[in-house]
Amino acid sequence: MDMLNHLLTADAAAPRLTVYNESTGARMDFSAQTLENWVAKIANMLEEELELSKDDSLRIDLPVTWQAAVIALGSLAAGIDFDFVNSSAPNDSADSSQILSADAVFTSPDKFELYSVGNIATSTDGSTPDLALVTDDPFGRGVVESGGELPSGAIDFGPTVRFYGDDYFGQTTPLPQLYPQAGSASRLLSTGWHDKETFTVAVLHPLAAGGSAVVVSGLTTAERLQEIADNENTTARL
Repeated sequence: MDMLNHLLTADAAAPRLTVYNESTGARMDFSAQTLENWVAKIANMLEEELELSKDDSLRIDLPVTWQAAVIALGSLAAGIDFDFVNSSAPNDSADSSQILSADAVFTSPDKFELYSVGNIATSTDGSTPDLALVTDDPFGRGVVESGGELPSGAIDFGPTVRFYGDDYFGQTTPLPQLYPQAGSASRLLSTGWHDKETFTVAVLHPLAAGGSAVVVSGLTTAERLQEIADNENTTARL
């Protein structure tokens, strides 16, 4: 897989994605090697488990978490169009079917009912989209592993994705070629994203430029952000 080769060659062990969840106190750190393993597993899952192809689309209806980030990276590796939505956002219309139409949806367990009652359009081939449930467990445990019950018809993301291999043999495009305008390498601090465009700026651009991303989710203060910036040796901030 060529997508992250520039990071692996430069320093496979250096932190490339660091995600803070201020609501839980969790901090998760991913090197280029760990990211590549996750990206490969997800790309394989998308193609083999969900049978998605480059003509299909993926919707990620999740809060700002490391799981959401690596799902997007895996989708990018597989060449599958993805977008972020937030079905609970106050500006969404009552009928969110057009916004949420997709061939597969990754969302949190508490939103299962939203999708199960048909509040999304059918996929591009007219079938019902696959629905994968993703917990916010900092270690990636699934719904059942976290003590919950998996609804009928849903896919438990955590244990399912771990089944797939750490190598992806599909053709991928290196990130620097996908985002040649990414700028110079930096360790970029941000408070996350709300759509594909802001995810691209917060995560994909620093990775493409050979840098790294530090993402802080949850309510926090300016003082706390400065503390994180100092601790993480960030060099730029959104």
